[in-house]
Amino acid sequence: MNTRRQKQSWDWKITGAALVGAVLLTAGCGKATSNSSAPDSQNAAQVGQPPTAGTMQLCNFKDGPADAPVKVEAYYPGRHEDTLAAVKALVKKFPGKVRIEIIDWRSEEGMQRRDAAGLSCAGITINGKNAFDLEVNGKKTKVLFVRGIDGEWTAADLDAAVRQVLAAGGSDMKGSGSKAKAE
Repeated sequence: MNTRRQKQSWDWKITGAALVGAVLLTAGCGKATSNSSAPDSQNAAQVGQPPTAGTMQLCNFKDGPADAPVKVEAYYPGRHEDTLAAVKALVKKFPGKVRIEIIDWRSEEGMQRRDAAGLSCAGITINGKNAFDLEVNGKKTKVLFVRGIDGEWTAADLDAAVRQVLAAGGSDMKGSGSKAKAE
């Protein structure tokens, strides 16, 4: 009898976890704003606008000069505010040198772009790469920009990777893989 109750308890827990996961995956992102004084014209059309009937609000966003030597693309399905804030902060930290684009992969185009970047989950590419050999706080480390901030990587890692690419003249001097796959 006790085993049957334990099984039912686990069934409810699994069902609840699946339901929470589904809600988080399909939930739109909060109202986003640009940190730039001159946001890309696409921002005004897509960010912070209410979704139309039958659609969800996507978190697509662009900022920074189109001809910047460093291009940071962040592939996230919304609801990663800390991660997206760290990406958006790059425009102010490296003025005129970084172009950011947030691609919401809940759309068909976003999913295709994420897959083409070699990612199978949320992640970031810097000039097309997401794996870097970095020195952060005097310590050498291999960083893979997958999932969200403070999991596999930190804001300090992201800043260090951008600095490294800038020091290499915009190329990926020490990137360790062009399209490393997330496990």
